[in-house]
Amino acid sequence: MNPLFLIPVVVIIAGIVFMIIMNKKHKTAKSEIDLDSERTKYNQYKQELLAQDFPKITEWMRGKRIDAFTSASVPQSTTNKMQELVTDGLKNVALSAIGVKLRRIETDSFWVLSGNDLHFFSTDTVGELDEHIVFDNFRIEQATLQYGGILKSQLGVYAKSSEEYLPKTHVITFDIDGSSLSLEIHDRLNYRVDPEDMLNLKKQLKTRAKYQVVGEKLAEILQDRFPNLKMS
Repeated sequence: MNPLFLIPVVVIIAGIVFMIIMNKKHKTAKSEIDLDSERTKYNQYKQELLAQDFPKITEWMRGKRIDAFTSASVPQSTTNKMQELVTDGLKNVALSAIGVKLRRIETDSFWVLSGNDLHFFSTDTVGELDEHIVFDNFRIEQATLQYGGILKSQLGVYAKSSEEYLPKTHVITFDIDGSSLSLEIHDRLNYRVDPEDMLNLKKQLKTRAKYQVVGEKLAEILQDRFPNLKMS
């Protein structure tokens, strides 16, 4: 038999063995993380992430306090609606600024809760600040909050076994002069695996836990401060 025919077989077997080993390592690393215990370190993790992973958020806030922060996104239906509102001549500062800029593109957006103000930041394709919109106490008191499920733009990108790592959303809807504006609040910060950490599952899961602990806190604090946002 020509030994060249054995190469594909060897590659397939090696791949299967590799997957078995990695799955075993993943289960072991996952079992070492107690999310409830991690949640007690919220303040520590928030400061660490602001200093190490998201220093631009501190820069954008210009000295204002940061009570909580997380990732954000724009529902697909919002973009067209905002464009229509702006096209119809609506001149409200908040809506016109958002309507012109919000697009369903894969750039990072963030929420920052500072006192009774909710800041929405969107970035451009190189991660620089694109838009900064502030929803004040009045806007938030007129808003509603509902569970939005798994972030729809992520569906189909990951294997079913990875679904637990997909961001889940809350949808906050603002009433601005009789027009509604809905935006998504993620329950974790957007995590991209560093290529150097591809095989370091323990570090990946530890980082994911930190991103979730910090990210999920924003919706919780927001509901505590604004009773109208509490969900039954």
